[in-house]
Amino acid sequence: MMNRTQKNDYGIVIFKEGTPPGERRKAMFFFTVLSLIILGQACYWLVANSVEPIVLGMPFGMFTVVILIVLEFVALAAMYLLEPKEAPQTGEQR
Repeated sequence: MMNRTQKNDYGIVIFKEGTPPGERRKAMFFFTVLSLIILGQACYWLVANSVEPIVLGMPFGMFTVVILIVLEFVALAAMYLLEPKEAPQTGEQR
């Protein structure tokens, strides 16, 4: 019989223990945004299944893919810029 005080190591851990609520909220926001962009890239043809509106010299379907890639780049750049900066470590390196 297992002791009830024993820690159960089964399951998925999303955040490390001690992660502040603000960092959790930010991570979940970026996860949601990037997931929606990737879903849009997989299903863009449902709304952009035409050639006719030529936008910036590209067919509408190609323009939609380019816009989704640019949105993903902007979201990743924002996530990188909002990442907490680590304090420089002192000490000798070997």
